[in-house]
Amino acid sequence: MVASIKLSDAVKRKRDLQDAESDIDISSTDSENESGSDEQQEIVNVDFDFFNVNKDVDFHALKNLVRQLMGPQESNKVSLTALADLILESPTTTIKTDGQESDPYCFLSFIDYKSHKDCDYARYLKNVDTKIAGFLQTIDNSNKSCSLVLSERLINMPPEIIAPIFNITLEDVSNSLGSGKNYDYYVIMSRKFEVSVEVDDDEKPGQGRKRVRTSEIDYFHEEDRFFEQNAKIHADSESRKGLISTFVVIDHSSLLKSIEEVKALVETW
Repeated sequence: MVASIKLSDAVKRKRDLQDAESDIDISSTDSENESGSDEQQEIVNVDFDFFNVNKDVDFHALKNLVRQLMGPQESNKVSLTALADLILESPTTTIKTDGQESDPYCFLSFIDYKSHKDCDYARYLKNVDTKIAGFLQTIDNSNKSCSLVLSERLINMPPEIIAPIFNITLEDVSNSLGSGKNYDYYVIMSRKFEVSVEVDDDEKPGQGRKRVRTSEIDYFHEEDRFFEQNAKIHADSESRKGLISTFVVIDHSSLLKSIEEVKALVETW
């Protein structure tokens, strides 16, 4: 797939937070920061290739991406080594730019919950929020199927990859489950970021215009907006140094709906 990456100011703002956590070197994309101009934009054409996970190559990159996804505090609460091994054994798609033996810049993985309900990551989810814990307990006592979804990418990946990587991996999931089956529910972990901005205070007319500081929430992953809108359950952590962990429970039809909605949005850009 050939895509055009446009590094805007909004992307730079997101990347400032992400660079602080990631061990993956993306300095080759940072020439805009050296230019000294906030308005300068760079367009880079890159071929993105979709691969099944490579057990011989991808382990360390997956650990780094999961650490980036969870953030410095939450990633200390799980065994990243065990989680990376679990991803390697699950239906997982990676995106690379230099062949199958290169490091992935993106991954999407669907981990079967009932097969791994006692794993370190599942135990972590049961402790992050009572709503998530209650849902997983309901799944434990039912015949419904559930997948734990993990996905992360470098911040300068183009949004055009969102729909293809989900569709490709969902097809792999269906093949893995057999007979064209899909999971009934998905538990998706992601994150947002909080930034402080100044706005005009118009609540006190006649006293002159004042600037007040407020907070805005934005998304690292564009698809998360739609997952939250269509979710059965949604929970956010408190902001920790500008980072907010998010968790959604979404059923299969709503997941497909969300993917189509984000695809339609991206096509208008």
